[in-house]
Amino acid sequence: MRETLTSPDIHSWIIANSRFIVGSFVKKIVFEDSMVIRLHSKDYGNRDLYLTPPGFIYFGEKRDLEVKGQSKFLNDILENSKVESITQPNFDRIVRIDFFSGKSIVFEMFGRGNIIMLENNRILFAREYREWRGRAIKRGEEYKYPPSPVNPLSMDFEKFLGELRGDYEIVGVIATRFNLSHYSEIVCSLAGVEKDKKVMDLSEDEKIRIFETIKSFLSGLDGRGYLCNGKIMCIKSGECQNFDNINDAILAYLKGIRVESEEERIEKEQKKKLEEYKKLSEIYRSMGNEIISNIQWYNEIYEKLRRKEKIDSLISIDGKIARVRRDESAPEIELDITKRPSEIAQGYFSESKKLDEKIKGIMEVIGKIKKKEIKKEKKKERRRFWFERFRWFISSENSLVLAGRDAKTNEEVVKKYLGERDYYVHADIHGAPSVVVKNDGITEKTLVEAGIFGLCYSKAWNAGYMAGDAYWVTFSQVSKMAESGEYVPRGAWVIRGKRNYMRNLKLELGIGKIRYENEEILMAGPVDSLKQKTNYYIVIAPGDTSKENIAKIISEKFSWDIDDVMSILPPGPGRIVEEKHEAFEHSNNGEE
Repeated sequence: MRETLTSPDIHSWIIANSRFIVGSFVKKIVFEDSMVIRLHSKDYGNRDLYLTPPGFIYFGEKRDLEVKGQSKFLNDILENSKVESITQPNFDRIVRIDFFSGKSIVFEMFGRGNIIMLENNRILFAREYREWRGRAIKRGEEYKYPPSPVNPLSMDFEKFLGELRGDYEIVGVIATRFNLSHYSEIVCSLAGVEKDKKVMDLSEDEKIRIFETIKSFLSGLDGRGYLCNGKIMCIKSGECQNFDNINDAILAYLKGIRVESEEERIEKEQKKKLEEYKKLSEIYRSMGNEIISNIQWYNEIYEKLRRKEKIDSLISIDGKIARVRRDESAPEIELDITKRPSEIAQGYFSESKKLDEKIKGIMEVIGKIKKKEIKKEKKKERRRFWFERFRWFISSENSLVLAGRDAKTNEEVVKKYLGERDYYVHADIHGAPSVVVKNDGITEKTLVEAGIFGLCYSKAWNAGYMAGDAYWVTFSQVSKMAESGEYVPRGAWVIRGKRNYMRNLKLELGIGKIRYENEEILMAGPVDSLKQKTNYYIVIAPGDTSKENIAKIISEKFSWDIDDVMSILPPGPGRIVEEKHEAFEHSNNGEE
């Protein structure tokens, strides 16, 4: 079973890592099984903080964070919030992160674990809503900490003595009443007190030594970590692997264990059922074969049972059910004396057939799990490029073209990536994305492709347009400055000066696998851009087939994750125009 961090471990972790947290800003939050918070600070850059129920907090590897579902709600609340403090209330297995905005995240690391978001100490959101006597995790309620043991960091000797009561072993009292968990045995050893000694039998000197040892143990925690006999420790205990930061000990521990996934658990259960059903099916089949192969003998037994004659091969009889065995090599057979042996044999064959159907169903379930795992592995293995956050394609002239996915990324793509030598492209229709064309020695050909791209991801696609217009302008013509009395909303831009129009552009996109920096990646772009990069691609246009069905077909054609396919398709139904298999001259595509 996976262990969790103890109170001393958490205390040590905060000592080592609070500097990376306090004063940093929240850039993203993704909440699935774990909460991952991307923090940014001037001194330490981006770091991903993992809160993993029931009981692990650590900085882990940076990964692609896709904000969707309830993660969007959490991002809206905390995005760009500055961290004021990180604390461990009452030395309990709780971590609290407070923000200057009045918001807070509380990570309860006991039981099943819980992650709670607060505003002015009232509950906005919780991973799990629960209620106890005197305490409730409910939306809108004031957050209360659970009843906790004595805080050993702040306790004095008198408070310590007040907890030494009852007919209990001292090791258990130290573990539970002072929140020291398995470190209680170390405290007993360092204090020179037998761990199984009863509290009532302790001498005054022993009590003083235990108190002083607890204080010394806690004051000695400095943020370092150890792996001792496979257990995470915040102090060295025997032969241990040493780490300057306990966070690295946590990562090493998590890397060394393998937690069974939900799919693996289901697969294990299904395989167990599979073996059971196979054995039972074989038993029923052999019993049916036994009766049919020796039908005359069983007919005679059946007649004797009905006449209530003595039968040497009878094992037992209970009402209308008799158990018989033809000889030592034959199986025991249950005979219902209200049915002919041939009917009973047929019943056994029928049961065997039913089990075979169940076996077939289980095999299908296991097969689906295997396919899902393979897809997950493929998705996990693929490198993600920074530009995949946006709409994108590589033009036929090998220029990177970026477009926003929504108002936020429309703003970002222009502010961050429109350089002085680049071009801004926009479809001549309301509800189209901002398109940025990086000027890497391009001609009008790339600008036309960018215009087609912008049209395909505009409202023109959903409306079923077959063609439309777009225009391009230079960097200096794009501004956020509105005329007096006007307002420019988020994601929108003011264009000044002449617009260079591109008329009657055809709404068609090609989709195919390309190579980029030695990685295979699925790209959606104007057909001419695909022609230069692959010999196999699919062409789509506005139509009546749902986006989901189009994605399913493309996913199967290219053996690609369907979620990735959905993310690159235009917004609305379409149709597959054709599949192209043709020779092409391979281009660089960003490779050296």
